[in-house]
Amino acid sequence: MQNGDKIMNVEELSKFFGVSNQTIWRWCKSGKLPAFKIGSQWKIRQSDINKIISQKIEKKKADNQAKLF
Repeated sequence: MQNGDKIMNVEELSKFFGVSNQTIWRWCKSGKLPAFKIGSQWKIRQSDINKIISQKIEKKKADNQAKLF
C-alpha cells in the first residue's frame, strides 16, 4: 500500500461514482473493483480506483487513435 493511501468505503464510492451502494457491493463481489473486506465491510484503496480510471482513459485514447487509421 502506498504511504498515506486513503481507504474508501462503499458509501464514499457510491457517492463518487453516482451509483447505489448495491452496485458498489456487486462490483466488489465480482472483482470489478480490487476490494477487500474488513469484517463485513468492503474497503477499496483510492490508489486502486485512480489506477482503474487512468487505465480506462488510456484505453479510450488508444481506441480513438486506432479509429483514425
